[in-house]
Amino acid sequence: MQDIKFKHSTPVQVRFNDIDGLGHVNNTTIQEYFDLGRMHYMNAVFGSEILKGEATVIVVNINTDFSSPLYLKDELDVKTAIIHLGGKSLKMVQQVVDRKTGEAKAVCQSVMVGFNKVTEEGLELLPEWRKAVSQYEQRNL
Repeated sequence: MQDIKFKHSTPVQVRFNDIDGLGHVNNTTIQEYFDLGRMHYMNAVFGSEILKGEATVIVVNINTDFSSPLYLKDELDVKTAIIHLGGKSLKMVQQVVDRKTGEAKAVCQSVMVGFNKVTEEGLELLPEWRKAVSQYEQRNL
């Protein structure tokens, strides 16, 4: 994976009920951490505007690699970045990172597409979305 400079970070509190029978954070819960990071990222970049009106983005593909187990005592952050803007889609990369060591314990790559909530059809990414992402990420995508 390319070297990504993450500008967004969401702290995550591991809860007792996140732990499975092996004493690890369950993999499905780690995906919830990514969802939380995605929500906070989108709010930081777009505010609540992405949820208003007919146009929004939806997740159509998620790929997650789990490299090290997470435990109850871990102090974690979800790092999030959009690394590519296409015509109708964007690619987001996220990492669950151990705050103390900087180790990426899980990596998620997802694809989101522009979507019209009324017609339930795909749509081109809006120019104002492109501008907001490029400004936030401080690079042209």
